[in-house]
Amino acid sequence: MNSLFEWLSPGLKLKRWFLLLMIGALLLSSSIAKFMASEALQLAELFKCILMFAIGFASIIMSFVMAQRRILQAIAEANANPNGRHMNFKKLIFDKRMLDKNIKVVVIGGGEGLVSLLKGIKIFSNNITAIVNVVDNEKNNLDSLSVQDVKKAMIALSNKEEAMEEFFTHRITSGDSRGRNVGNVFFEMMGDLSGGNLSSSIEKASKVLSMRGSVIPATLDNITIGAVLTDGTRVIGKNAIEETVERKTVGIEKVFLVPERCTPASDVIRSIKEADVIIIGPGSLYMSIIPTLLIKEISDAIRKSEATKIFVSNIMTERNQTDNYSLSDYVNMIHEHAGKGLFNHCIFSDSDIVPEYIRRYNKEGSDLVELDRSKVRDLKLNVLVDDLATVDEKHAIRHDPIKLASCIFKIVCDNMDLNDDDKAIEYYTAKSKMNRMNNKNKKKSILFRDVKVVMPNNKKHRK
Repeated sequence: MNSLFEWLSPGLKLKRWFLLLMIGALLLSSSIAKFMASEALQLAELFKCILMFAIGFASIIMSFVMAQRRILQAIAEANANPNGRHMNFKKLIFDKRMLDKNIKVVVIGGGEGLVSLLKGIKIFSNNITAIVNVVDNEKNNLDSLSVQDVKKAMIALSNKEEAMEEFFTHRITSGDSRGRNVGNVFFEMMGDLSGGNLSSSIEKASKVLSMRGSVIPATLDNITIGAVLTDGTRVIGKNAIEETVERKTVGIEKVFLVPERCTPASDVIRSIKEADVIIIGPGSLYMSIIPTLLIKEISDAIRKSEATKIFVSNIMTERNQTDNYSLSDYVNMIHEHAGKGLFNHCIFSDSDIVPEYIRRYNKEGSDLVELDRSKVRDLKLNVLVDDLATVDEKHAIRHDPIKLASCIFKIVCDNMDLNDDDKAIEYYTAKSKMNRMNNKNKKKSILFRDVKVVMPNNKKHRK
């Protein structure tokens, strides 16, 4: 009985269609009864019966159609905000299993760019696989930058980001592990269950933690990265590459894996084959993105995939690695290392950022990535250019998670086959979320010259 009342709860917008159904049934039954009870009908009475029958029949059809449409809308709203209030009725028609059947997303990236992307993507889908590459010359070092990126990605996908971050960063205050990081101890425990392999421990940790998706290493093999610099120097090891590039002030000409051949982790290829959308970037071009794509089985699987494949360009260049790079430079470097056919869509942020923040990056040897439209056009990519940049509380220029995710799912929806019933539901769900997110995000919180500025002390003013 309680479940029946939930169907009639306020704000659900179903009662009106139930009422229309009853009115239609009443008109339909009345017209039939009057027709059957009368031996002869005047023309006016006959017309009245026919009209009542037609209105009743149309009302019943309309009530069924509109009620079904409202139920689908409720599903989409629940999908967009699964932790919202007043969820009792929606639980009757929507549960985690349906959310898990949503659009399957595979992401290849790294660093803070990957974190921003995942925070936005998880609003649209639980079916997320973030493929990261743990390449470092300090094997099984749980404090290495690569593993820190993994932890950040796990936090970004967590249902409770603050709680997960507190768990990973908390220091143990007693016992043999006193002073150690809880997150590192947790990864070591996972490593004990997987023979001490760092990549295996990350894979197991991803399955144990409560996240909207999973973070998996590109390979379980112990690998590192090598580079040939622009002066011909050959360097092995991520740290050694970064130190040499900094000391010699030279750039990177190409990177390679050591050993060159390695085996993808078990779930990597399966995730790519099942994906509806594959996103490459943002992240460090030479240290995060290209190393993953250098694994031949991964790049081949992406090429063969029928998923929507998107490259998300970085907003800023990396010092001594991608100095003066334009969008076409990023794309061409990926093509040179891993071949073409890995994506046919590209997202680029063109935002009018306050010069003060760009100058801070300039002092550190970084600048905005340039959009060279003519060269990109020659690459035959479908480029979506939008205002996607934001400045966080640390004054770092990042992608706005919600705006970036909305751009991605706009491309996905535009390429969906709506003749497929499952895809049609996914389309409606994604579009509903985009509308909700865009409405909430209308008031910009990013630092642009011609809009309201949000300062670190939360005081607002016009520039």
